[in-house]
Amino acid sequence: MNRRRGWILVVLGLILAVSAGALVYVVLQNQRAEAQELAVKFAQEQAAPVPTLKLPVAARPLEPGAVLKSNDYIVKDFPLDLVPATAISDTAGLENKILVQPIGQGETFRNSQLLGGTSAAISQQLKQGQVLFAFPIIDLLSQSNLVQDGDHVDLLLTVQKKGPNGEDAGKATAITLQNIEVFKVLRPQVTEDEKQPKATALLFSMTPQDAVMVKFVKDVGGTIDFTLRSPLDKDNFQAPAVNDAELIKRYYAK
Repeated sequence: MNRRRGWILVVLGLILAVSAGALVYVVLQNQRAEAQELAVKFAQEQAAPVPTLKLPVAARPLEPGAVLKSNDYIVKDFPLDLVPATAISDTAGLENKILVQPIGQGETFRNSQLLGGTSAAISQQLKQGQVLFAFPIIDLLSQSNLVQDGDHVDLLLTVQKKGPNGEDAGKATAITLQNIEVFKVLRPQVTEDEKQPKATALLFSMTPQDAVMVKFVKDVGGTIDFTLRSPLDKDNFQAPAVNDAELIKRYYAK
């Protein structure tokens, strides 16, 4: 009886050993198949072409003030994932542009590095010989938000005239400066409470001489108004000054 029980235990042990071996074999086969599948997938990914974009880069180190020519840049393929968001991709936008920042060899070009670029500092967007003058919003036309960036305006001034002995001699109105370029209309940032903030100042682009005149007009203490002119009108208007005598002569002395 004991011998029979011993044989049964031996047979059970052999069955368990064979089952365990079969299980290990199946697991190893599955792992090998998964490893082969991953290896094939990795090889396919490595062999697939990487999407690229052609970008102009500096052919050599370039200093501020350089006028870009075709031999100052070369075109290279950049993987799309590595393309800088601000990089210039069109070489036509580089020709004859003036650098305002240094660029290293192999570096891409950005608008902020070019004179007049839209994302450049304001001083870099000004034309040579021009200055920026901030004029506060004080007249009805400017308050109406009709004046936009790039418009041109004329400045009218009404002042109290003085006689030879300092007495009041009536008022006079004249066009002081014409065809002033509105470089930018300054407005506060948009907030949840203020979706359309009103303009606070006009930034004029003008010569230093005109800036001095505008400064005097602003401080002289008269009444200032702007008129908006058509972009087709490039020349100065001929508009004589008007005072009390001229007003009476033109409209009442008939």
